[in-house]
Amino acid sequence: MLVSIHFEDDQKTIQVEANQRLTKICDQHPSSILFGCRSVACGTCLVEVLSGIENLAPVMDEEQILLDVLAPENPNARLACQCIVEGDIRIQVAN
Repeated sequence: MLVSIHFEDDQKTIQVEANQRLTKICDQHPSSILFGCRSVACGTCLVEVLSGIENLAPVMDEEQILLDVLAPENPNARLACQCIVEGDIRIQVAN
């Protein structure tokens, strides 16, 4: 099944197979999302999900701890390094 990912900052939409890690997708389709540690330690890859947050795998405890520090007031924040894309999403780098 193909899903669409729209990168708001880059003004581009790509289609990829579902159930892939966003890190892998960004490695294959460069975007403005920066990755540091890729392991829930730095927060460099903080993104805001503008639509389709329900199409990402659920937030795990380790990610939630860092989200509570980095974006406590934003329920649509995610760490791109932890996202598994299950359906269409629209994202941008968090400010």
